[in-house]
Amino acid sequence: MKKQLTLIFIIAICLAGFSSCKKAAEALFPGVDFTLPVINVTVPAIPLADSTAEVGAGSFTTYVNVDSTIKANTNGIFGINAVSSVKVKQVAVTASNADADNNLSAFKTFRITIASNDKTTASDMMSISFPADAGASYTEQPANSTNIVDYLHGTSITNAVYGSARKTTTKALNIQMTITLTAK
Repeated sequence: MKKQLTLIFIIAICLAGFSSCKKAAEALFPGVDFTLPVINVTVPAIPLADSTAEVGAGSFTTYVNVDSTIKANTNGIFGINAVSSVKVKQVAVTASNADADNNLSAFKTFRITIASNDKTTASDMMSISFPADAGASYTEQPANSTNIVDYLHGTSITNAVYGSARKTTTKALNIQMTITLTAK
């Protein structure tokens, strides 16, 4: 009987410790910002502009090991399981060949979805609205960024890109996008 009570007591301590381990990790994990590899896209000339129509601009799959990134930035102390939230902190978009008539003001909206080999149902990762006076570059810190941590447990990440055009362009634009994520 005494051995059974001791075993029950040990199990209870372990369970209590396990439930508080996640809270302790959340309290001790300082959070980390990391930047995804730069996304390069060539947007062909836009002959017709309809700001009410969203057009798919393609998709791409990349290998990302967020677990090792977090471990590398925390000296191996924390990994993806210590993270409760990953959100887009900032998006910087640059058109390297912009001019007065062909620049980011041609775009009204831009949206990226995310899916992974761990969570296959796509969700919006981020969306931005370009101002009508956007020029060669635009940076935004999305206010209502989606928590994408569940997608980052996988290592094969698929993003799809969508956008709407405000005005026409006469040449293809070479777009570079830098996305910074924050993990907490």
